Amino acid sequence: MIDGWEKRLNAVVAKHQLLPGEFGVSDCYIIPDDAVAAVTGDVMYPDARGYRTEAGAAKKLRRHGFANVREAFAARFREIPPTIARRGDIGVIERDGQFSGGVFTSIGFATRAHGGPVIFIPVSQVSAAFRVE
Repeated sequence: MIDGWEKRLNAVVAKHQLLPGEFGVSDCYIIPDDAVAAVTGDVMYPDARGYRTEAGAAKKLRRHGFANVREAFAARFREIPPTIARRGDIGVIERDGQFSGGVFTSIGFATRAHGGPVIFIPVSQVSAAFRVE
């Protein structure tokens, strides 16, 4: 974790609350990736951005050998129980057989459904968590 990460993480969450839910702008990969950058100074996979559709996002993940965001997060970070996740860690929820990524905040797990607003859900609803260090 780099100095000032808390303020940068708060700014990331606030920014995504104002952005529209669009693939490649503010989605279930971009939000946790921006959070990782706020905490560590680096994004997870530098060439994983630049898509504008769900199919484009899936293609970027497949290029790295991942079927979904859960696999992408697990390849980069150590998995931990969601109950011990702390602010700045990332995770996934599972909805209808699909994974949506998000970030742990002081008020819950921030995530975005396809095109929907950023929502904060209880930690008990998070399927998997990953320690961002």
